[in-house]
Amino acid sequence: MKIKNTFRLIAASLLLSIPFVHTASSYAHPGEQKEKTVLLNKNAEVSFKDSKGNVVSLNQLKDKVVLINLWATWCSPCLAEMPSLDKLYKDFQGNSKIVFLSVDVDGNLKSSAKFLKKRKYSLPVYQLNSALPKEWSTTSIPTTIILDKAGKLVNKHVGGMNFGSVKFRKALKQLSEE
Repeated sequence: MKIKNTFRLIAASLLLSIPFVHTASSYAHPGEQKEKTVLLNKNAEVSFKDSKGNVVSLNQLKDKVVLINLWATWCSPCLAEMPSLDKLYKDFQGNSKIVFLSVDVDGNLKSSAKFLKKRKYSLPVYQLNSALPKEWSTTSIPTTIILDKAGKLVNKHVGGMNFGSVKFRKALKQLSEE
């Protein structure tokens, strides 16, 4: 519960720090936990494909915190948050309990990989290989989804984020240590 409250505070501070981006957030409140929970083993069909054609299912990521960032190369708020997301990825690369899925919603992996390489980003790029669960789907990007080690939705943030926030980093690290 403490982690969820921490993520709520982080999201609120991020909303205030990015006034040029229209944002909305959806969180699992205590009374809504069952509706917002999506367990990995029940959603083994949720999968992503990388630029080499490898498929990663969420079922393979049990016992890991999963950060899914939905974006596109033409999305200005997505591009604005990309440097801080890439830095977060680099800083947590040594933490085997956290997985980053940078998902290009356009599904053109060749183009998005070239885009990231040109800007010297290290993030691995994926595309959706299956439909997202109803609780995670969105019509707006960027959207960041964070799942705990049990596959429960901890946070869904629609809109740009500053992944460099000290509070966000601490909460992510703490979530990986639970």
